[in-house]
Amino acid sequence: MIKGIIFDLDGVILSTDKFHYLAWKQIADQEGIYFDEKINNRLRGVSRMDSLNIVLERSNKEYTDSEKINLANQKNEIYINLLEQLNIESVSRNVISTLHELKKKGLKLAIGSSSKNTKLILNKVGLTSLFDVIVDGNMINHSKPHPEVFLKASEILGLKPSEALVVEDAIAGIESGTRGGFKTIGLLEASEYSKTTYPIKNFEEIIEIVNNLNEDNKPKIVLKHIKKVYSNGVEAVKDFSLDIYDKEFVVFVGPSGCGKSTVLRMIAGLEEITDGELYINDKLMNDVIPMNRNIAMVFQNYALYPNLTVRQNIAFPLNISKKIPFSKFFSLKYRKERKKEINEIVEEIAKKINLYEYLDRKPANLSGGQRQRVALGRSMVRNPSAFLLDEPLSNLDAKMRAQMRTEISTLHNDLQTIFIYVTHDQIEAMTMGTKIVVLKEGIIQQVASPKELFLHPINKFVAGFIGTPQMNFFKVKLTKEDNRYFVEFNDKIKLYLPQNIGDKIPCTYYNQYVTLGIRPKAIVPSENINYKEQNISAIVKITEQLGDEALIYMNINGIEGTYISSSDTYSSFAPGTNLKISMDLTNACLFDIKTEGTIVK
Repeated sequence: MIKGIIFDLDGVILSTDKFHYLAWKQIADQEGIYFDEKINNRLRGVSRMDSLNIVLERSNKEYTDSEKINLANQKNEIYINLLEQLNIESVSRNVISTLHELKKKGLKLAIGSSSKNTKLILNKVGLTSLFDVIVDGNMINHSKPHPEVFLKASEILGLKPSEALVVEDAIAGIESGTRGGFKTIGLLEASEYSKTTYPIKNFEEIIEIVNNLNEDNKPKIVLKHIKKVYSNGVEAVKDFSLDIYDKEFVVFVGPSGCGKSTVLRMIAGLEEITDGELYINDKLMNDVIPMNRNIAMVFQNYALYPNLTVRQNIAFPLNISKKIPFSKFFSLKYRKERKKEINEIVEEIAKKINLYEYLDRKPANLSGGQRQRVALGRSMVRNPSAFLLDEPLSNLDAKMRAQMRTEISTLHNDLQTIFIYVTHDQIEAMTMGTKIVVLKEGIIQQVASPKELFLHPINKFVAGFIGTPQMNFFKVKLTKEDNRYFVEFNDKIKLYLPQNIGDKIPCTYYNQYVTLGIRPKAIVPSENINYKEQNISAIVKITEQLGDEALIYMNINGIEGTYISSSDTYSSFAPGTNLKISMDLTNACLFDIKTEGTIVK
């Protein structure tokens, strides 16, 4: 989603090139140096001192640094005097109308220029008020092609580089934008540069580029403050808001009764929405019947017709959706062609889901995984805008679940459409989803990618729910000594907390008790010990051997509770074995004791 645009000033908003030329020409003439338009063209997008060095290339004289500074200041004085000629007429009407149109669309506008005269020029032409942020040469340490000017502008706007476009006329400016991670729009010289993302000839083309980019990035399904309250007063879903974009694989995950299936059924139209708004492709869907929502749903219990073959089950939605025109009702030719068309669609889908050879079998003669594929195939024939899958793998055995996870992910990659998947199994969520929504008691806890959820859970509930085996939690005291951070488990166990974590914790938590979360992989038994100086003792309660991995349940001396270590080892530790362990706090999480929210900001 593009939320802002950062413009270079000279050559983009207006041109002061003739003033630069005249100023540099006067300096060159003063020094007896040849200067022409060709040399002037080399100065575009280059800092004042670098420009001076280019001008002086043809001089036989050696200049000291102080002489160069003096010449650069002289040039600037000449240039500023020439700028007095500027007024609103110096800016193209197309530029002004385009800027106003972009503001109307809600975009944030900024200037990112290396010139120290930027604000003076904008004031002269009366455009200062159009820009939310102005970053000029007085605010940066590096000139283009260094990305500092654009990165500073986006930071002040509160936008990521992916949320802003850079508009430039010079190659050095395009290089600057590209290095900063921005998509770039190039005018004039920059429009012919190979690294320019969007070359344009006219300034007003920016509007079309923004429209196209934001149309592609608009959410296809929007849930606004959705609530579900049943007649007995039970509030199943509380203020659920979410944007779902095209091609996303969204997973709703949480414990039983958290409201995940209820939300899915409200999207499908099978449950009435008590309050809030549901939009699909910009259309309000609250009162639209399920068959008119262009959404396909796959249920946990397959919901196949036992008396129909696989072919007939997959074709069923097509047979009931296509009404025969009355003029062709008695036409055998039309019916034959229609049947052939449906059959071709069914066979093509059957090949995609590996059921082609089973088309003439009935559901009773299929395995659980094959029945689920039939249900998927039946949903595919309608070419829906989204697939809703309600715990489709819960009735399958472990091996079949693993196989079907891969097949559903592959299907999503092939179809390139929205999948919304409900599960209580966090392994399914982590392996399949591109965006995971964690729910608890009808409330969204966190929406993030699998990696973000695992490494940076927003609260203790998410940290404990995501990850197998679950995270270990300790009550510790957070301290700071000589600008180093520590967590104290008790009088004997005090561990160093990495600086990058400690620096993100508000000082109000120093010398306070907090909850420390450590993944089982970060508790390492003696044979693999990384931090020998920790010298922490533990007693094994039980070991679960999982091939090349062992889960060791242990009591740590001096710390109440049972904790889990996940170790890549073939060794099995007998109950009662004394171990030395270390704790790797590289990816440790810390939570407030009362609110259970993360304190690492």
